[in-house]
Amino acid sequence: MRRAAAAFAISLPIFGGPHARPPPSRAPSHAPEHVAPPLPMLPSVARVRVEAARDRVVVVEEVSLPRGEWQSGGLDLYVAFGAPGTPIAVDARLVALAPGALESRPDDPGDAVLVEPAVRHTPSSRLLLGRPTMAGVVLHVRDSELRHAYALSDAAALRIRSLLSPPAADAQGAHDLVVRLGIIGGLPLTLGRIQIVSSEPQPWITRAEATLCGPEAERRPLSLTLLPKPAAPVAPGTVPAIAPPMAVRHASDDLCVRWWAPT
Repeated sequence: MRRAAAAFAISLPIFGGPHARPPPSRAPSHAPEHVAPPLPMLPSVARVRVEAARDRVVVVEEVSLPRGEWQSGGLDLYVAFGAPGTPIAVDARLVALAPGALESRPDDPGDAVLVEPAVRHTPSSRLLLGRPTMAGVVLHVRDSELRHAYALSDAAALRIRSLLSPPAADAQGAHDLVVRLGIIGGLPLTLGRIQIVSSEPQPWITRAEATLCGPEAERRPLSLTLLPKPAAPVAPGTVPAIAPPMAVRHASDDLCVRWWAPT
């Protein structure tokens, strides 16, 4: 866990961490709060990647930000925490996409984005992932970072990494995780690829599943990639998996990921 935490070179200890600081208090004010305008582009969740080990889990969400109608100015984006618990640390980076690419290159570090903890969404930021009543972080993407990214391409990727304590296994030996998905103007964003990765030296995860979850969700299995592939083939489920972009999504849907691994 210590090595994983150290890997977050530009990271934010969240509320419960040993060096965490609460959000700055603000004096009461009768002045109207600044309301952020709508996003000048239509994002999409290009990739969700869950890197699981015995002592840690890293969730990577990559949100595509096409240039759209953006001309200038920074973006304050609200990202709610998933489940089962508050992350130990959060790291965000803005990466320019190669022309025609749908995802960033894994070896491209991008530009570090300022991360600020928040107890809930406020009108001064744009809601990106999760719902407004959930605790999370505000990502302050600066104008200079956007200009640098869009100078190289007409699309950028916001790569958000969350370091978590591993969820306990249930009676069937499964570990469960909830990842928040994107909402813009009350409408769900397109969900792209799902990857589940074993971070142990030897292949460790034997099986993995992903579904949409929520009060209106269609619990049909979503196709995913499990890396590295398990030694024994996984028996197909009774219901065929559907590609995530083809799944019917609702604004209240989250992504529920489950994996099985020996203790």
